[in-house]
Amino acid sequence: MPYVKNRVLGRLRTRWVWVAAGILLAAAGVAAVVWARVGTPTLQGAVLTPPAPTYDFRLHDPDNHAVQLSAFRGKAVVLTFLYTHCPDVCPLTAEKLHETYRQLGGMANRVALVAVSVDPKGDTPEAVRTFLTTHHVNGELSYLTGSYAELKRVWSYYYVASNAKEAPSRTVPGTPVSPDLVDHTSILYVIDPSGNLRVFLPGNFDPRDLVTDLKILAREPAR
Repeated sequence: MPYVKNRVLGRLRTRWVWVAAGILLAAAGVAAVVWARVGTPTLQGAVLTPPAPTYDFRLHDPDNHAVQLSAFRGKAVVLTFLYTHCPDVCPLTAEKLHETYRQLGGMANRVALVAVSVDPKGDTPEAVRTFLTTHHVNGELSYLTGSYAELKRVWSYYYVASNAKEAPSRTVPGTPVSPDLVDHTSILYVIDPSGNLRVFLPGNFDPRDLVTDLKILAREPAR
């Protein structure tokens, strides 16, 4: 999987300040642990200091309803990137997200789980619905798609690589799609209720770590 290089991106309009996600996560191993006082839960992922603003994209769910990232303001948000025909990492990520949702219990209503497609050709509404049902995240995970141009813009802002192909401009509705294998960045971004990026987690995250991070951030007031 590709890794994000350390760099300060002050000239970009979103003014992101990114620490190398892949390198940082690999170096951190399990988690970056910072104790405010003994016994106080702390963020378990790789913490971004200072927090960075996020790109407010607008995509569509499998029922063609428009969904904007800022609509989840006030909640802790998990943002990841998947594709429905993935044979390994994406199904595992979805199942770990389901376990995370289960472990959140009563806190689940203060959290939003969001996946953005890295395969606009293969992630048809039917494929997305099947994926959500198969991996038990229907009603838990907002799986968003869009045109190749729309998705590419989101990938760029979140430094996600994908070698997906653009879907043909003219297709007959209901025509079967020949799925492709797609190489893409596997990572989770955890966003606080104010819409700031706070934590990175690897694709093979431990649900317990994600639950800890979400419970901490979900309790913070939106500013």
